[in-house]
Amino acid sequence: MHPKSLVAARTGGVMSAVVLGSLLVAVPQAEAAGVPKAAAAGSACSANVYKRTFYKNTAFSGKPVKTDCDSAVDQKWSGAPVAGVPKDKFGVRWSVTRDFGSGGPFTFAVSATDGVRVYLDGVRKIDLWKNTGDTARSKSVNLTIPSGKHTLRVDYVNWSGAAKVAYAYKPRTAAKYDKVKPLAPTGVKTAYNVKSRKTTVSWSANKEMDLGNYSLYRRPVNSNAWTKVATTTARTHTDPLVNPDDRTPYYYEVRAKDKAGNVSTGSADTIVRPLPVVASLTGSYDPKTGKVSLKWPLNTEPHFDHYTVLSNDEPNKVGTWVPLGTTRGNTWTTAPVVPDGEWRHYRVLVTNDNGTTTYSWHGLSAGSADEVWLEVPDRVAPVYTPDVTLRSCAGGVGVTVDGILTSFRDFTGAAIERRERGTGAWSVIARKEFPPRGDSTVSVCDPLPADGRAYEYRARTYDKAGNHSPYSTVVATTYPMPVPTPEPDLGERTASSGR
Repeated sequence: MHPKSLVAARTGGVMSAVVLGSLLVAVPQAEAAGVPKAAAAGSACSANVYKRTFYKNTAFSGKPVKTDCDSAVDQKWSGAPVAGVPKDKFGVRWSVTRDFGSGGPFTFAVSATDGVRVYLDGVRKIDLWKNTGDTARSKSVNLTIPSGKHTLRVDYVNWSGAAKVAYAYKPRTAAKYDKVKPLAPTGVKTAYNVKSRKTTVSWSANKEMDLGNYSLYRRPVNSNAWTKVATTTARTHTDPLVNPDDRTPYYYEVRAKDKAGNVSTGSADTIVRPLPVVASLTGSYDPKTGKVSLKWPLNTEPHFDHYTVLSNDEPNKVGTWVPLGTTRGNTWTTAPVVPDGEWRHYRVLVTNDNGTTTYSWHGLSAGSADEVWLEVPDRVAPVYTPDVTLRSCAGGVGVTVDGILTSFRDFTGAAIERRERGTGAWSVIARKEFPPRGDSTVSVCDPLPADGRAYEYRARTYDKAGNHSPYSTVVATTYPMPVPTPEPDLGERTASSGR
């Protein structure tokens, strides 16, 4: 937030008033505080301080006799202004480039003997170019300065007699003239004290010249309602709010108000997290070592203390988050995990130096930045080997594989194979994928020629990674299949025997 305030009094900021003839002139506060008005110029002058050059002619030609820095255009010379410059027919030029913030209405005022011209970005705004001897005359103009940086230049010449010149610029702060909002403040920083559970907010000085004050606002991250915390002319403030639990984050913003009553938009919202968070968590599985490596951005908040790494390997149940250990670094490598194709879940919590730790919900949270889900490649074969039963069917042998519900074992399908006894080649005669929680039965009628040849059957399950279980016991039959001999009816035998 950048209210239209004058830059703070350091090297020519807030202005105080002096009188030159009938002209009210703004003088930088630095001079009033005893800071030397002019200093030798190095490569550049301080912010908002004029660069001043002296010429031994009135055309500002040739190399300047002297160059220095001047906090204000306000001079009276009865003789030569500096060594090497004559007391008459000399020229002095002042120039400064400064940031006017949002800009707005300003007054340029000048009073001088002989010749004086005032320029804004190279465009002449005041022109009093006449030899007046010892008599000074004044002029002021009202104009609007656009936002941003602009260059002011004052050219003064003395043809004869006493040399007097004064120039000042100041904002017009009356509400009827100034309708320009200050710029939003920038450079907002926050500091959280874990002992008091209070937040201190600071921000950069505005570039404006008519600052009235700043207002500090706060809102919880889950709310759109702002609460005014304070109104101040300072650039730092400690929020009296005591954070309830070290876990509640708040947004802060600063707004500026100028002397005309215009209020800026808010600064960029700055979040305060009393408890630092893991902004993102990534992980990878190393098939050579069987270990999972975790990585996250390292927290640099002064109230950060350590991380806790947890794992949860029971995705189909309620699950339990088990702590693996703590670290102050931002990487972690687990012990080897079983490559069974299951998902592994990891979470990293933060503890601040007040002993408060990130709340850890008991369940999984796919959208949490501090949580990562990894599917470990499946290199473990299913342990379930199905049973094969044979029966007669129309035109062949009926083969059935009876499984169990898929939610209780690590396989996703089953395959049935057949070969003629005495040969080496097995052929797949049926293959079936099972629904996630459905029945896992495979049944097929295998058409065969009725020539009495013998055939063998076997089956095995497989998982989605292509791993296969051991084969079932081989069962054999001929086709056509032998008709089973019916067992005698013991009841009929008993009746016929008279028993």
